[in-house]
Amino acid sequence: MASRTILSLRFGGDEQTILEKKAQMRVIEAMIACLLLIAGLSATTYLSRVNVSVDEGNLKETGENIFDVLCQSEVIQRIMIGGEFTESQLKTLISTLLPPDCVFTVSFGSSLTNDTLMNATNMGSGLFSSYNAFSGIGTFTISLPLSQVEYQPVDVMLVMDVSGSMGETDDSGKIKLDLAKNASKTFVDQLNMSRDRVGLVSFSTDATLRCNLINDTTTIKSQIDALNASGYTNIGGGISKANDEFVNCNRSKAVWVMILLSDGKANRPCPHSPPHNNNCSYAREYAINQSECSKTLKGKGVRIYTIGLGSTDNIDEELMKQIATDESKYYHAPTADQLESIYIAISKDILLQVRYDIVIIQLNILGSG
Repeated sequence: MASRTILSLRFGGDEQTILEKKAQMRVIEAMIACLLLIAGLSATTYLSRVNVSVDEGNLKETGENIFDVLCQSEVIQRIMIGGEFTESQLKTLISTLLPPDCVFTVSFGSSLTNDTLMNATNMGSGLFSSYNAFSGIGTFTISLPLSQVEYQPVDVMLVMDVSGSMGETDDSGKIKLDLAKNASKTFVDQLNMSRDRVGLVSFSTDATLRCNLINDTTTIKSQIDALNASGYTNIGGGISKANDEFVNCNRSKAVWVMILLSDGKANRPCPHSPPHNNNCSYAREYAINQSECSKTLKGKGVRIYTIGLGSTDNIDEELMKQIATDESKYYHAPTADQLESIYIAISKDILLQVRYDIVIIQLNILGSG
């Protein structure tokens, strides 16, 4: 993601003994526990360390101990939620961990909102030797209680297959595109247009941006109703057009979501002669490449949901699963009348997922030589 939660810490001074540092850790841990009990935490927070990497130096043990204290779920939770845990208390915690004549800076921020949540420092001037150093970085996922987290706006691109087969009836005897239109309009109704935006891309032989990201329900529904079925299946082109819209109409504080619906296999663009009309390896690879671009777009990434409509003989389920952010974001609708319930399920998943935040904490320590 482009925005990162950064925590940096620097100090100079002599290293303390291992026993002194371990005793100090116990004091700090007790101090944190008391502080949080007084604050009266009532929220349940899920915190997982996804990744941690460390560059070791002479301050390895000291750095790891400090890093572990700062990364305690209780500390991160209090900083993310706010409340009685103040900058002064954070400064006291850090200062107590350090030997005399140390300097440090600390900042926490949200990767979803790109806001700085808290800063603390006792930074002064001084010279430091790079050989006496510690640096570490950890990536965390934190889930905050829905009642205590402000809803994050979402930008959703509906990417819809309008190839010729979408104009056909399915096993339920209903025209697939008609039911897909109704389902996508139901999805639009689930969002709050005072903060959310929806755009529309259709794809067949080529892909077309039908509607920019807007918060006008009437306009987006009108564009959905105007869709007609014809041509082949350019899945990669549809993803590419949606990516362009996210970039051009970027809202840094919005969660980016793409919902891609298709009833067929990728067969455009196709460089072969004659062109492949069922499944084309080139078109398939193009779709995968475009989805990989989506997942890292602007360093932020797009959350992709995919829907395969119809018989598994006619759709490329492996491709749809690979395009999706993960396999749990792929849905199979054997018949088009199941689409509405799928779109509603996706809308609920979006509203839940925006309550997750990614916290990246980076710790750097420099000791004087």
